[in-house]
Amino acid sequence: MMMTSLQMFLLLAALACSASFQVSGFVPHQRDVLIRHDVPCHHLTFRPIKQRRDSLHAKQEEFDEVSQANDRKGISTEKLMSAHRVMGILSAAAWILISITALSYHPDPKFADCTVRHNVLTMSQAFAFQLPVGYATISALSSPDSTTNMSTTISRRLNLAVAVASMWLASSTAFASKFAFGYDLYTWKLKAFASGIHATNGLLALFAWRRSFDANKMTIRSCASRVIRGTIESLWSIGPSKPCSDPDSPQLVSRNNASIWGLCTAGLLWFTILPIFSPYPLATVPTILGKRLSRPASAFTFLSAVCAFCLKESAEKGAEDDKYQISRLRKGLMIGSALHLLLLMLKLIGVDGGGLLLPGRGLWEVYPAMLAVPFATACPLSSMHSFVLPRCNEILHC
Repeated sequence: MMMTSLQMFLLLAALACSASFQVSGFVPHQRDVLIRHDVPCHHLTFRPIKQRRDSLHAKQEEFDEVSQANDRKGISTEKLMSAHRVMGILSAAAWILISITALSYHPDPKFADCTVRHNVLTMSQAFAFQLPVGYATISALSSPDSTTNMSTTISRRLNLAVAVASMWLASSTAFASKFAFGYDLYTWKLKAFASGIHATNGLLALFAWRRSFDANKMTIRSCASRVIRGTIESLWSIGPSKPCSDPDSPQLVSRNNASIWGLCTAGLLWFTILPIFSPYPLATVPTILGKRLSRPASAFTFLSAVCAFCLKESAEKGAEDDKYQISRLRKGLMIGSALHLLLLMLKLIGVDGGGLLLPGRGLWEVYPAMLAVPFATACPLSSMHSFVLPRCNEILHC
């Protein structure tokens, strides 16, 4: 079919535009320019290119406006990311000092003869899950690619979670006897240092959360209202929005990810609440840290629950712009859960003076609280962390 002169002109114009895009570094897909020779010229359309371009601009418009407004006030995004990194390192150091002080010896005379091996295993339990999750959260918050709507939503959730967890850690250090079943093992200098670091980190996270909005519109009342509404809506949306039970569904993988991450969120939230409201020995089960640190360590369990919820939301929405943050959160949960399960299995096997496989009575003598509630120790905890591990196999493709 012969082309008219007008259609020939439009074809040449499209080719010229494509060449100019290639020179500028942007190469559109062929399906983005729809040119057909068997339709009238007024039906020719360039809408896919325009829609993609408008979508990309719309995703960043609100965040860019707020970020530029704050930068004009002297609040640099780069400085805020650096502050997150510095406070994350200091918070980790404070937790390490608290853990070593509390777990390097046992204040109960009944366990005064515990070996150095037992103390090292107990201190390792305080680092295995907590430090990877904390590092993943701070790394996601200091991501240089946090400019899309989805990434901004993740950053806001993580900032609020860090604020809550940091305030809990600060309180558990300053009022140690209230959180450790009467034990108060810290000097006033260590209390001042650790609680000050955690409180400062929490205030920084709150500042970063409020900074992501228009400061003129976010009053104290509106901030509180937003937090309450967001918390209620998040709790109701822990379950998958579109659950699928058909194994032949082409979308089973993504929906299954959302379902598993939702289940992980619910389980980790339950393990956050369990030490706070349960009596001894059930309160010591989720983290296996005894009376001294089980309740303070709930801060990291809560942080991991928020990370799992962010992964659930990302799996449902299929976001591709937040790969760095999602990859960091997945790796943190994977490494933390793997190390936590490894230490738990070593204790059950009997590396600490005997157990289920190795000869000796160490498991029954130095871990009476864990064995007093065997079902709560073995079934929910192991299965919940085991759910996390298979979901993290996708990090190899991130």
